[in-house]
Amino acid sequence: MQVHIVRNSADRQSFDLLEWNYRLRHRIFVDLQGWHGLRRPDGRDVDEFDNDDAAHILIVDGEELVGGSRMTPLDRPNLLQTVFCDLVQAELPDHPSLGVDWTRFYVRPDRREGRRRAPESATLFCSVMEYALQQGFSYITFVSSIYMLEHGTAVGWRITPLGKPRDIDGKPTVAAWIEVDEEALHNVRRATGLSRAFLAPADNIAANADRPAL
Repeated sequence: MQVHIVRNSADRQSFDLLEWNYRLRHRIFVDLQGWHGLRRPDGRDVDEFDNDDAAHILIVDGEELVGGSRMTPLDRPNLLQTVFCDLVQAELPDHPSLGVDWTRFYVRPDRREGRRRAPESATLFCSVMEYALQQGFSYITFVSSIYMLEHGTAVGWRITPLGKPRDIDGKPTVAAWIEVDEEALHNVRRATGLSRAFLAPADNIAANADRPAL
C-alpha cells in the first residue's frame, strides 16, 4: 500500500484521486452510515472544508483507493469549531496554529469486513501521526463515537476529551484531542506492527503522486 498526500486539485492526477475520494466518502458516510444531510445528487461527499487548506491522506493499494482521512489546520475554518462547536467545553491544549482537525476517516467496506484489524486502518493511523509530526503540529482534534476514542487509546495515544459525550444519530459522540510526539508515533507503529515510514520528507510532500485508474 502507498500513502498519498493530496493538498488540492491543481493537476489532473490530483483531481482524479480527489474525485475518487469524494465518491467513496459519499458511498460510505451517506449510503452506508446514513449521514443523509450530506447527500448530494452528484454522489460526491464534498463540503466547505474540502478546500486548499485541507490535506487528504489517501491509501492506494495497486490501482485502487482503499481508505482516506482529511486534515485541516485549526487556525483555518474547520469542522470541529463550526459544525461541532457545542461538543467543545474545554480549552484547546495549545494555540490553534499548533493543532490540526482530523475528519472523514474511512476504509473501503470490502477491505474491512470480517477482519478484526484492517491493515488499511493501521496504515491510516500511522500516517496521520506521521503527518502531524512532519507538519509541526502538537495535537490533533477529532469528533467521533466513543469506539474511535477507545481505539486510539488502544494504540498507545494520549487522548483527552474536550467535553462530555452527546448523543448524535443514536451514538454517543465526543470531541477530543490527541497529543502529537515521537512517542505517539512509536506506540502506534508498535501496536499495528507497521514500523516503516509511509510519508516522504515534509519538504517533498507534493499535491499528489501516481494516478490510479478510475
